[in-house]
Amino acid sequence: MRKYSDGSLVMAFLGCFALFFSSCINPKSITYFNNLPATRQISLDTINLPDPVILVNDVLEIRVGGENEKMVQYINSYFGGIAGSASTTGLQYTVDVNGNIELPKIGKLKMAGLTRDQARDTLSAAYKQYLLDPVVSVRFSNFHFSVLGEVKQPGNFVSTNDRLSIFEALAQAGDITEFGHFESVKIIRDVNGKRDVISLNLLDKDILNSPDYYIKRYDIIYVQPRNLKSVTDNFARTATFIATITSVLAIVLILFKK
Repeated sequence: MRKYSDGSLVMAFLGCFALFFSSCINPKSITYFNNLPATRQISLDTINLPDPVILVNDVLEIRVGGENEKMVQYINSYFGGIAGSASTTGLQYTVDVNGNIELPKIGKLKMAGLTRDQARDTLSAAYKQYLLDPVVSVRFSNFHFSVLGEVKQPGNFVSTNDRLSIFEALAQAGDITEFGHFESVKIIRDVNGKRDVISLNLLDKDILNSPDYYIKRYDIIYVQPRNLKSVTDNFARTATFIATITSVLAIVLILFKK
């Protein structure tokens, strides 16, 4: 019978270990929308999203412009800008607990519950008595969201972009790890004081046409761990133990051969 050296046995053991570990993860289970057809270009449906509604504690960036020189000078001095006959000014306002913001000359205005377009129209109408053809823009300055679970850098995030896809949000958290459950990513969303839990399958191409493709302000994204993680963690600990024992046995064999 053929005899094997101690080194050959150890190498064979390590080879089996590596083969087992590499077979634990199926590449398709960690590949986004892996059922897309293999074509050069694919046309996707249009996603119609409702305008986000202003909420209490939202931070709004409001810019006001107009042709009334004296009023623009007044607004500029309030904002700390440079006076001019035609100018645009901007400042951030936090919507208070009553849903109001307070603007120069105008005073308090109710913003909570309005879309951005409605807020812009409300502000334009309020400034018409002071500015000729006022130009107003409203945007959100505090697009907060959180990413938890099996991602590389979990945490709370703030974006200057108020239209953020689920993939852009996950990218800011360093992407899902190989132990994340790609087919069951949860979004916890507050809707008028009630919490909705939305489950997304990021392996399916249908996510690209889903109304939940874009996240909303204050969403919490949770990536569940696979059962594989506990298996591989236990396996890694066991492998470390086995490697230690193997090393000790190798040393003992060398000592006994002398």
